[in-house]
Amino acid sequence: MRSELGQATEAELPLDRVKDLLVDRSYQEAITYSFVDEDIQKTVAPDDEVVRLKNPISSELAVMRTTLWCGLLKAALYNTNRQQTRVRLFETGLRFVNKGGELHQQKMLAGLVLGAAYNEQWGEKARKVDFFDIKADVQAMFALTGCQVTFSPAKQSALHPGQSAAILAQTGERIGWLGMLHPTLEKQLGFDTQVFLFELDQDLVLNNVSRYSNHCQNILRYAAIWP
Repeated sequence: MRSELGQATEAELPLDRVKDLLVDRSYQEAITYSFVDEDIQKTVAPDDEVVRLKNPISSELAVMRTTLWCGLLKAALYNTNRQQTRVRLFETGLRFVNKGGELHQQKMLAGLVLGAAYNEQWGEKARKVDFFDIKADVQAMFALTGCQVTFSPAKQSALHPGQSAAILAQTGERIGWLGMLHPTLEKQLGFDTQVFLFELDQDLVLNNVSRYSNHCQNILRYAAIWP
């Protein structure tokens, strides 16, 4: 019996490669519930239509999440309440969106960082993580594909209006968000330090080359000629 290897195109990036990159950048993978407390859902995404469960297990698992940030923020707060001063988490999973009365599932990739930019060491001066640190992490993910995205200043209800950006594909389509948690939410949720977040459409990240970047296709098509 002969076995055949499956085909994988250069336009598709395995999710495990992205996860490995984030782990290399000191992130830890989190797995949180798809069902969340309605209060945190409304706090983080007040403009999203809430999808309630008919028979929830508990009040803390009463609605379906519309963003992975709900679970990541809760996990980060759990860690900070236990004297963890440096937290770097990421998660892949589904969000649930009600469109025209129909429930849609969307694969997402999200991350959260807070606290010190680096582990305590002699070679680097201690400083807090900032917007540009998490932006560099997001850029590193797209660098795996060789593609470019743009970061455009934009308002998002959960993020600080002066430190938030929409992540745009070359077509101009928004594929995610990046920024600092809004100071009001920071206090409301119980954090005593700045929190930085990103969230991306997972499929559009992994298939960025084929769907959104003619520039990358051209790079692949025309190989370098060496003398």
